[in-house]
Amino acid sequence: MVKYIKSKQIGNKGEAFFESLISEYAIVHKIDSSKDVGLDFLCEWVHGERPTQLLFGIQVKTRRNTKIEPAKERKSKLNSLMEYKTSLKVKEQTLNYWRGFDSPVFLFLINIKGEDRKNIDCYYKRYTSILHKKTKEKDEAFYKVNNGNNFLAFIHTKNFCGGFCRDLFFDHLRCQHNKGMLSGVNPQDLGLTHWRLDILYSGVYDNYRKQIKTTLNKYKKFERFLR
Repeated sequence: MVKYIKSKQIGNKGEAFFESLISEYAIVHKIDSSKDVGLDFLCEWVHGERPTQLLFGIQVKTRRNTKIEPAKERKSKLNSLMEYKTSLKVKEQTLNYWRGFDSPVFLFLINIKGEDRKNIDCYYKRYTSILHKKTKEKDEAFYKVNNGNNFLAFIHTKNFCGGFCRDLFFDHLRCQHNKGMLSGVNPQDLGLTHWRLDILYSGVYDNYRKQIKTTLNKYKKFERFLR
């Protein structure tokens, strides 16, 4: 007799919850499980009704009553989301696969709590800097990104805009800088206020000086064609 095993039921519930959570902000493409070699979804960020051409990859892990603890007793200064830590890790062969992507990649943890399984929390971990070997996996936090059924894409405070979209933009910049490019998608087009494209953010740029310098040196060979 064919069985619909519990682990598959829980996994499907987690993926469905993630998709419903982010669908207001992204076009979500589910990767068929038979073709899944490391990513569950490919997404394109949407601002309002406008697709932005900013693509990112998602792997979803679903757990029941997993242990996850606050990493700090305050919100992150980077994105205004609460930081958490847990033992969940990604296999090295999956990390090697992700390194071939030019787009940001995130791990989402869906934690189904309680016996009634109705209380669900969603967390994510940024992997772009880990894949670029700028950060160790153990040092990167998980961020709680839902309030019930609301996805915390933006967190607006005075002179600042955080939330998931803030991290998506800066991981996009990391991918661009890693290829030696200075700029990328305009953050205003993503819905981010208080961020600009026409400046260099030292916290990101400083990690990719070598790649950018290599590109600039290559362009110097063609200076005479630009006069």
